[in-house]
Amino acid sequence: MDFLLIYFKSVVLLSIPQALIHIWLTFTIWGLKPMLHVRKLVLFAVVNSLLVDLDLFHASVAFHALYSTCINFFVVYFVFRNFGLRKIWIVYLTNLALLLLVEMLCVPLLQWGYGLTTQDVVSKGYLLQRASGYAVVGLILISLFRLLEKRKISFFLRLYQYLMNIKQTRTREILLLALFQVFLLGLLFIIGFENKQRYADSTFNMIIYALVLLTFGAFFYTIRLLLNIREEAVRQTQDVYVEEIGKMFTTIRGQRHDFLNHVQVMSSMLKMNKLEQLRSYMEEIAKEAHSVSAVFSHSSPAVAAFIQAKTEIAITRNIAFTYQIPDNLDIGSSIKSIDLVKIMGNLVDNAYDESETLPADQRLVHLSLRVNDGMLEIEVRNQGRLLSEQDKQLILLPGYTTKRAGHSGLGLAIVNERIQFYKGLLNIESTEENGTTIIVALPQR
Repeated sequence: MDFLLIYFKSVVLLSIPQALIHIWLTFTIWGLKPMLHVRKLVLFAVVNSLLVDLDLFHASVAFHALYSTCINFFVVYFVFRNFGLRKIWIVYLTNLALLLLVEMLCVPLLQWGYGLTTQDVVSKGYLLQRASGYAVVGLILISLFRLLEKRKISFFLRLYQYLMNIKQTRTREILLLALFQVFLLGLLFIIGFENKQRYADSTFNMIIYALVLLTFGAFFYTIRLLLNIREEAVRQTQDVYVEEIGKMFTTIRGQRHDFLNHVQVMSSMLKMNKLEQLRSYMEEIAKEAHSVSAVFSHSSPAVAAFIQAKTEIAITRNIAFTYQIPDNLDIGSSIKSIDLVKIMGNLVDNAYDESETLPADQRLVHLSLRVNDGMLEIEVRNQGRLLSEQDKQLILLPGYTTKRAGHSGLGLAIVNERIQFYKGLLNIESTEENGTTIIVALPQR
């Protein structure tokens, strides 16, 4: 009976309120509107507390930490199973991080306030003292999520969109390594509880050394992954550059290959005295040849290749692509051609994708390059859906996209990264009259 009474008091006075505050704050942080999920939040707090506290008085601190971590995941999965696995992991890991943070705050608070030892804090006694300590931290957390609800801090919303849409394998590896390092730190914290009573000094030191080595190994592997990501980004940029030039020369070779066919057709029309049809046919050929020669003669081979490739793509996708680029445009030595192609390519590709949602006669994409007050300005305009103010903030985040499924949402994030590298500016406008216009300004040094 004494065990059941202590168990009941621990669950009702301590565990359920604590679990409810943690999960409520988790939902508030990620903008998941906890008021719409009150029943599920209460159900989670009750079930999780009942199951976790069953083992509280019979096992070591380390085993209980492992046990409660597993129970926490299964209860989150059971209660919020309709959320999808990725959202479940976000909720679970955030809730776990809050739990670890609260424990690390409460232990020194109880030691300082009541003179309790570490073993007293994790024991079955001193229930009222522990409840009062957790209540203080709980009030701080409640004030925090009230502040988050009022401010609606965009950072967490952007981070949530990124985590929900992340597709890069290496980025996932980095996040997992970061979580692994946090786990190691938590394990160090837990082992410290039982050091004097369960481990000899030499054994404890060996465990600490092993965990420190694992932490350093995870850190250096993270650095290696970051370097690999940088190298992959360079390779992808070079691939885009080579692809655009290849498309241009493919077009030129195709026109040369077709030249004999065109001559034969024109000769036949002339023999049959079909002069009007011959004039129309020659005008079409001249127009196509002029578009290639005009672009190919541009002062920047990279821009020439890009324009020609995008023109051909626009024709196949039934998009009216226009451009305004001075023949003597001075890009400047401070801006790499590869980066210029990367920025223009992502902007134009996004504009093409959005234009395809419209009827064929409304598909219009315009590209403009100009130099203004020492800044190279790249402007891309297209018709399509209007962007809300929230979209304008989130659209630069990796993984966020306003387009249909199958798009990575990385285009504008790549553009924004290059803009920041060159210390440039980005402006996004979206109106019913002019559609969506994105202007990038890069300083010419």
